[in-house]
Amino acid sequence: MPAPSPIAASTIAAQACRLLELSPISSFADDSEKALAFAEQYPLALAACLERGDWSFASVYVALPAAILGATDAADPRLPTVYEVPGDCLRLREVGDKWTRWRQDRSFLRASDPAPLAVRYTARIEDEASFPATFHDAVAAELARRLAGRWLQTANKVDRLDRLAEAEMKKALRTDARTASEERYDGGADQDDWADEARA
Repeated sequence: MPAPSPIAASTIAAQACRLLELSPISSFADDSEKALAFAEQYPLALAACLERGDWSFASVYVALPAAILGATDAADPRLPTVYEVPGDCLRLREVGDKWTRWRQDRSFLRASDPAPLAVRYTARIEDEASFPATFHDAVAAELARRLAGRWLQTANKVDRLDRLAEAEMKKALRTDARTASEERYDGGADQDDWADEARA
Protein backbone atom coordinates (compact mmCIF):
# COMPACT_ATOMS: atom_id res chain seq x y z
CA MET A 1 0.00 0.00 0.00
CA PRO A 2 1.29 3.52 -0.75
CA ALA A 3 2.66 5.57 2.14
CA PRO A 4 -0.06 7.52 3.97
CA SER A 5 -0.49 11.22 3.37
CA PRO A 6 1.78 12.85 6.01
CA ILE A 7 -0.69 15.52 7.15
CA ALA A 8 -3.87 13.47 7.20
CA ALA A 9 -2.20 10.33 8.52
CA SER A 10 -0.47 12.23 11.29
CA THR A 11 -3.88 13.64 12.27
CA ILE A 12 -5.30 10.13 12.46
CA ALA A 13 -2.21 8.97 14.36
CA ALA A 14 -2.50 11.90 16.75
CA GLN A 15 -6.11 10.98 17.49
CA ALA A 16 -5.09 7.36 18.06
CA CYS A 17 -2.41 8.59 20.47
CA ARG A 18 -5.03 10.52 22.44
CA LEU A 19 -7.16 7.37 22.68
CA LEU A 20 -4.09 5.52 23.94
CA GLU A 21 -3.29 8.35 26.37
CA LEU A 22 0.10 8.90 24.67
CA SER A 23 1.86 12.00 23.47
CA PRO A 24 1.52 12.30 19.66
CA ILE A 25 4.31 11.16 17.37
CA SER A 26 6.00 13.90 15.36
CA SER A 27 5.91 11.89 12.10
CA PHE A 28 5.95 8.36 10.73
CA ALA A 29 9.57 8.94 9.76
CA ASP A 30 10.75 8.97 13.39
CA ASP A 31 12.96 6.06 14.40
CA SER A 32 11.31 5.79 17.82
CA GLU A 33 9.61 2.56 18.84
CA LYS A 34 6.24 4.29 18.92
CA ALA A 35 6.59 5.84 15.46
CA LEU A 36 7.73 2.53 13.97
CA ALA A 37 4.77 0.73 15.51
CA PHE A 38 2.34 3.34 14.22
CA ALA A 39 3.88 3.27 10.73
CA GLU A 40 3.60 -0.52 10.68
CA GLN A 41 0.00 -0.71 11.85
CA TYR A 42 -1.48 2.34 10.10
CA PRO A 43 -1.77 0.73 6.61
CA LEU A 44 -3.28 -2.41 8.16
CA ALA A 45 -5.82 -0.42 10.17
CA LEU A 46 -6.77 1.61 7.10
CA ALA A 47 -7.16 -1.48 4.89
CA ALA A 48 -9.22 -3.26 7.56
CA CYS A 49 -11.60 -0.31 7.80
CA LEU A 50 -11.94 0.00 4.03
CA GLU A 51 -12.69 -3.72 3.74
CA ARG A 52 -15.45 -3.52 6.33
CA GLY A 53 -17.88 -1.47 4.24
CA ASP A 54 -19.01 -0.60 0.74
CA TRP A 55 -17.93 3.01 1.16
CA SER A 56 -19.22 5.57 -1.34
CA PHE A 57 -15.98 7.62 -1.16
CA ALA A 58 -13.89 4.57 -2.10
CA SER A 59 -16.26 3.07 -4.68
CA VAL A 60 -15.04 2.72 -8.28
CA TYR A 61 -17.12 1.51 -11.25
CA VAL A 62 -15.22 0.49 -14.38
CA ALA A 63 -15.53 -1.61 -17.55
CA LEU A 64 -12.69 -4.13 -17.75
CA PRO A 65 -11.21 -5.29 -21.06
CA ALA A 66 -10.31 -8.93 -21.55
CA ALA A 67 -6.84 -10.01 -20.44
CA ILE A 68 -4.46 -12.71 -21.64
CA LEU A 69 -3.45 -15.60 -19.40
CA GLY A 70 0.21 -16.24 -18.71
CA ALA A 71 2.03 -19.15 -20.30
CA THR A 72 1.54 -21.39 -17.24
CA ASP A 73 -2.02 -20.29 -16.38
CA ALA A 74 -4.83 -22.67 -17.32
CA ALA A 75 -8.13 -21.57 -18.83
CA ASP A 76 -11.37 -22.42 -17.01
CA PRO A 77 -14.05 -23.50 -19.52
CA ARG A 78 -16.79 -22.65 -17.02
CA LEU A 79 -15.48 -19.06 -16.76
CA PRO A 80 -13.94 -18.52 -20.18
CA THR A 81 -13.15 -14.79 -20.14
CA VAL A 82 -10.24 -13.53 -18.05
CA TYR A 83 -9.75 -9.99 -16.72
CA GLU A 84 -7.05 -8.24 -14.71
CA VAL A 85 -8.23 -7.10 -11.30
CA PRO A 86 -7.47 -3.35 -11.05
CA GLY A 87 -4.30 -2.67 -9.09
CA ASP A 88 -6.07 -0.41 -6.59
CA CYS A 89 -8.88 -2.92 -5.95
CA LEU A 90 -9.13 -3.82 -2.29
CA ARG A 91 -12.41 -5.75 -2.48
CA LEU A 92 -14.79 -6.52 -5.33
CA ARG A 93 -18.39 -5.49 -4.65
CA GLU A 94 -20.25 -6.17 -7.93
CA VAL A 95 -19.27 -8.11 -11.03
CA GLY A 96 -21.44 -7.92 -14.15
CA ASP A 97 -25.13 -8.44 -13.44
CA LYS A 98 -27.06 -10.90 -11.28
CA TRP A 99 -26.56 -13.64 -13.90
CA THR A 100 -22.78 -13.31 -14.07
CA ARG A 101 -20.74 -16.19 -12.70
CA TRP A 102 -17.24 -15.21 -11.60
CA ARG A 103 -14.26 -16.06 -9.42
CA GLN A 104 -11.17 -14.11 -8.43
CA ASP A 105 -7.86 -15.97 -8.74
CA ARG A 106 -5.17 -13.71 -7.34
CA SER A 107 -4.81 -10.87 -9.86
CA PHE A 108 -7.15 -12.49 -12.39
CA LEU A 109 -10.93 -12.23 -12.49
CA ARG A 110 -12.54 -15.11 -14.40
CA ALA A 111 -16.12 -14.57 -15.57
CA SER A 112 -18.85 -16.11 -17.66
CA ASP A 113 -19.50 -12.82 -19.49
CA PRO A 114 -17.58 -11.52 -22.53
CA ALA A 115 -15.66 -8.26 -22.39
CA PRO A 116 -16.09 -5.53 -21.48
CA LEU A 117 -17.11 -6.49 -17.94
CA ALA A 118 -18.56 -3.89 -15.58
CA VAL A 119 -17.27 -4.19 -12.03
CA ARG A 120 -17.57 -2.10 -8.93
CA TYR A 121 -15.03 -2.32 -6.14
CA THR A 122 -13.66 -0.67 -3.02
CA ALA A 123 -10.38 1.01 -3.90
CA ARG A 124 -7.30 1.57 -1.80
CA ILE A 125 -7.32 5.29 -1.02
CA GLU A 126 -4.09 7.30 -0.97
CA ASP A 127 -5.64 10.70 -0.19
CA GLU A 128 -6.62 10.27 3.45
CA ALA A 129 -7.54 13.97 3.54
CA SER A 130 -10.67 13.04 1.56
CA PHE A 131 -12.02 10.74 4.29
CA PRO A 132 -15.35 11.67 5.85
CA ALA A 133 -15.02 12.62 9.49
CA THR A 134 -16.73 9.48 10.79
CA PHE A 135 -14.42 7.22 8.76
CA HIS A 136 -11.42 9.23 9.99
CA ASP A 137 -12.57 8.47 13.55
CA ALA A 138 -13.04 4.78 12.73
CA VAL A 139 -9.49 4.44 11.39
CA ALA A 140 -8.05 6.22 14.43
CA ALA A 141 -9.98 3.93 16.79
CA GLU A 142 -8.91 0.83 14.85
CA LEU A 143 -5.30 1.97 14.92
CA ALA A 144 -5.50 2.56 18.68
CA ARG A 145 -7.08 -0.86 19.21
CA ARG A 146 -4.27 -2.58 17.31
CA LEU A 147 -1.65 -0.87 19.47
CA ALA A 148 -3.50 -1.03 22.79
CA GLY A 149 -1.83 -4.21 23.99
CA ARG A 150 1.59 -2.55 23.79
CA TRP A 151 0.88 0.72 25.59
CA LEU A 152 -2.17 0.24 27.78
CA GLN A 153 -1.54 -1.40 31.11
CA THR A 154 -5.01 -2.66 32.07
CA ALA A 155 -7.38 -5.08 30.39
CA ASN A 156 -10.27 -2.69 31.07
CA LYS A 157 -8.68 0.01 28.91
CA VAL A 158 -7.95 -2.46 26.13
CA ASP A 159 -11.56 -3.68 26.24
CA ARG A 160 -12.79 -0.08 26.15
CA LEU A 161 -10.85 0.54 22.94
CA ASP A 162 -12.24 -2.65 21.42
CA ARG A 163 -15.76 -1.40 22.09
CA LEU A 164 -14.94 2.10 20.88
CA ALA A 165 -13.49 0.81 17.59
CA GLU A 166 -16.64 -1.20 16.89
CA ALA A 167 -18.88 1.74 17.79
CA GLU A 168 -16.95 4.14 15.55
CA MET A 169 -17.11 1.67 12.66
CA LYS A 170 -20.87 1.25 13.04
CA LYS A 171 -21.29 5.02 13.15
CA ALA A 172 -19.25 5.44 9.97
CA LEU A 173 -21.22 2.69 8.21
CA ARG A 174 -24.54 4.25 9.20
CA THR A 175 -23.44 7.68 7.99
CA ASP A 176 -22.33 6.32 4.61
CA ALA A 177 -25.24 3.90 4.15
CA ARG A 178 -27.67 6.25 2.38
CA THR A 179 -25.69 7.14 -0.72
CA ALA A 180 -27.75 5.26 -3.33
CA SER A 181 -31.37 5.21 -4.49
CA GLU A 182 -33.86 3.18 -2.51
CA GLU A 183 -34.54 0.62 -5.26
CA ARG A 184 -31.99 -2.12 -5.86
CA TYR A 185 -29.62 -1.59 -8.76
CA ASP A 186 -28.63 -5.27 -9.07
CA GLY A 187 -32.03 -6.46 -10.30
CA GLY A 188 -32.85 -8.48 -7.20
CA ALA A 189 -36.02 -8.45 -5.16
CA ASP A 190 -36.71 -5.26 -3.24
CA GLN A 191 -36.06 -5.27 0.51
CA ASP A 192 -36.45 -2.41 2.93
CA ASP A 193 -32.93 -2.85 4.29
CA TRP A 194 -31.00 -3.76 1.10
CA ALA A 195 -28.79 -0.66 1.22
CA ASP A 196 -27.71 -1.42 4.76
CA GLU A 197 -27.01 -5.05 3.88
CA ALA A 198 -24.96 -4.04 0.84
CA ARG A 199 -22.67 -1.96 3.02
CA ALA A 200 -22.25 -4.55 5.78
